[in-house]
Amino acid sequence: MTTPKYIVVQLTSGTLIPILLSFLGEAAKLMVPWFIAMFTTVMADLAAGLWKSYKLKIPIRFSKACRETMGKMIVYFAFVLMACTVSVAADGGTEWAKWLCLFIILIEVGSMVSNFLKPHGINISMNAFIKAILTHSALPFSCENIDGLIEKEDVNQIREEELAKDKAEQEWKEKKSSKGSKSTSVSKS
Repeated sequence: MTTPKYIVVQLTSGTLIPILLSFLGEAAKLMVPWFIAMFTTVMADLAAGLWKSYKLKIPIRFSKACRETMGKMIVYFAFVLMACTVSVAADGGTEWAKWLCLFIILIEVGSMVSNFLKPHGINISMNAFIKAILTHSALPFSCENIDGLIEKEDVNQIREEELAKDKAEQEWKEKKSSKGSKSTSVSKS
């Protein structure tokens, strides 16, 4: 014998599933081009980072490069998924998704430019750049008030800074893994 609760569950799931599938189909149509754009941009940034490491003679660790690239892809793909889903839910338009995805691509292009310029001794300060844009003190194509945006540094100094960051990250991981092994050995006893 069927209960009223069973009938309600079957009726709502039978009604909502086709609507949900239709909604997700619309969102997927909107997502595919942006997924391709994000993937291409992240791969280009990976190539630029490898080129920077090669030019600065910094050891390239495959696991670190893959881990950082996969982390970026997961975060960016989540943003695309969210943007496209909200865009379809709101009005079916692509404006919101387009601007969010273009913003993420702009961030990656900034990273690529930085990676290409560092081996030539040019360091771009993103914090100073953002501050200049927000305070309108450095408008595009204006050379006024751009102190701190672009710094000419010695390539050896940049190489040492990159190596120091890498060494600090390795020490942190070793410290973290030794803490984890201590807590595991304590819990076993």
